[in-house]
Amino acid sequence: MQSCDASTAFRVPPMRPMSTDKALGLCRVFRHCLHLGNDTSVVEKSLRELQSLDAMDVKEYLDSDSRLAPLVFWHLKRRGLTYLLEPTFAADLAYKYLENIARNTLFERRLQEILKDFSREQVEVIVLKGASVFVRRLSVFRDAFVLSDIDLMVRPADLDRAAEILNSKGYSLISSEAMDGGIKRTFLGTDHATPIDLHAALFWVDVRFKYLDSFPSDVWQASIAESIGEYPVRILSLEDQICFRLAHDAIAHRTLLLSSTCRLYYLCLLIDFYRDSIDWAQLLQKLKRKGSDRLVAAYAHYGKRELGLRLPRELEEFHRGADDVAYLDAVTDASHRIADYSYRASVAALTSPNLPKRLKQVYKSAVRDCLVQRRDKEGTAASLADISLKFKVACLQSAAVLYVSVHGLRHNVTEGKGHDG
Repeated sequence: MQSCDASTAFRVPPMRPMSTDKALGLCRVFRHCLHLGNDTSVVEKSLRELQSLDAMDVKEYLDSDSRLAPLVFWHLKRRGLTYLLEPTFAADLAYKYLENIARNTLFERRLQEILKDFSREQVEVIVLKGASVFVRRLSVFRDAFVLSDIDLMVRPADLDRAAEILNSKGYSLISSEAMDGGIKRTFLGTDHATPIDLHAALFWVDVRFKYLDSFPSDVWQASIAESIGEYPVRILSLEDQICFRLAHDAIAHRTLLLSSTCRLYYLCLLIDFYRDSIDWAQLLQKLKRKGSDRLVAAYAHYGKRELGLRLPRELEEFHRGADDVAYLDAVTDASHRIADYSYRASVAALTSPNLPKRLKQVYKSAVRDCLVQRRDKEGTAASLADISLKFKVACLQSAAVLYVSVHGLRHNVTEGKGHDG
């Protein structure tokens, strides 16, 4: 990294846009820094390359994702490689890492206070996503995860009581969402630093996606009893931890799992951690009934390619996993105009066996919902008047499905393999 004194280190001039090629290059280098395989030479080589780059570019890229600096430092510290960092850069990463530890300590303290009140009122709760690292089973990753909020799930019958408890402790309701009987409420603490998402069901309104539609599970019955401090809590089953993160990052938030190195790392970390604890063959068979087995395998193989994840044997041998990564590449390669459509098409391609069903699923995931939402908001006449626009959207959706499918076909032909049609 180019040398600079302490007063100018990692300072970025305002409005200094980074080119796409430069951003992609930095993404590649940081993913190699976060390599999960046993070969440390991959990490060492990437660190040498990283430190030959312009410090301003590196700072700007790190600032684009607040999770990245603490995660990189945690990963290198875990592998005993922080000594390879240039001192000023190491100090900057270490500061953000320690800052994250302090933030997580605050989150954990607030969560313990909530669990204490929930336990007293006999409100059972499942801790979701990042906050689950505070339980004993996952505490080894506590300092790797950067939390922006705390996600809690309660039984539907306990939702109002749980909300009352939060209100009594000074948490304010700032938003509420509902879909098909499911409810999610978001609260903010008096410190304005502790957002709480209270779920009574697992769904995402923006994409009208329900977790149980694609990842069949009796979430409550399969959940695991745990504790945070002295307070009882539950976490998702090992299988649901993998599937829920995939559902949240890859479907509910569209291309987040492809664009965020940290989110991808978290998924891969869980797969690696539970390598010998999950019956992967049974899980894939269960997911196959809903058509989501290929989706899971594709992202696992993507993690293998991007982060050096060592796959469980059943995922390694999954007959379409490596080929299906081409569908994910189609999303990242798509033009800005059809990027969102390509995302929907990739989900359709990985959860539907043929082109007609893919078209139907893409229509269901976007066009039909657009019409329903418009009709609900503005009346039938306004909705019908907008049909021509929706027809254009449908054409773009269809073009995206063909684009994604052709991208996959081109990959398979290049590799000399078959195609599922």
